[in-house]
Amino acid sequence: MNSTLPSFFGAARGIWTLTWRTKLAGKRIFLMVGSMTALPLLFAYVVSKIGFSVEEFHFHKFLVELYLLLVVPLFCLSNFGAMIRDELQEDTMAFLITRPVSRAKLFLLKYFALAAWLQIIVLGNALSFWVVGVWLGIPGAASLIVLLAAVQFLAVLAFGALASLIGLVTQKYLVAGIAYGFIVEFGIGQIPTNINVLSISRHLKTFLAWNSDLALRYRWDAEGTWFSLMMVLAGTALFLLIGALLFTFKECQHAEEMQKGN
Repeated sequence: MNSTLPSFFGAARGIWTLTWRTKLAGKRIFLMVGSMTALPLLFAYVVSKIGFSVEEFHFHKFLVELYLLLVVPLFCLSNFGAMIRDELQEDTMAFLITRPVSRAKLFLLKYFALAAWLQIIVLGNALSFWVVGVWLGIPGAASLIVLLAAVQFLAVLAFGALASLIGLVTQKYLVAGIAYGFIVEFGIGQIPTNINVLSISRHLKTFLAWNSDLALRYRWDAEGTWFSLMMVLAGTALFLLIGALLFTFKECQHAEEMQKGN
């Protein structure tokens, strides 16, 4: 009998394969393409139909306020929040947790595999916005998109880790996540005191301030970039640590989940 345990990289490869195959199963490939192009195409359509000039229509406002600070967090919440819950609903969790891989490692592997997949999606979004920006002749579109790609990379890691934890804490992760967003991201994050360091969005704005147009438009300051980077990474690590510990010791029953879902 072969009792050799799978290596970390072997388990990671298996979870990654399971993730991308699930995401591309059936007609989901069209959903993936739509996710990458929907907002940029909507922006291009609005400009072409309403006839806004580049000066009148704030491309930066659409890109930052609608996409990065609203759509990306909600996208992370819906995907990472369901990371464990979907396994319970589909009755596949028993198969995963009986494999010779610890629960904590399984939680982290699923997080990183899903994070890698969503990074592909948001990168596709960024490239689509770049195409639209060049087509509309928006000055500095290329440099802005490069910065956006870097900032949204961190945003997916941080919001994803938070959403993964929320998904473990409650089945109503969408409600809980939106409530968190209103209280912390749109509430505490706007308070001009040190308490706003609890907001992920506040730190993302610090990174975005490296673009002079955004810094001037929103009066953001790039000072403290390294502190913000440390806070985002530390927050991500903390959310993942708590999530891994919670998943290790929490008993999740499929029948209970199904009953709550009805």
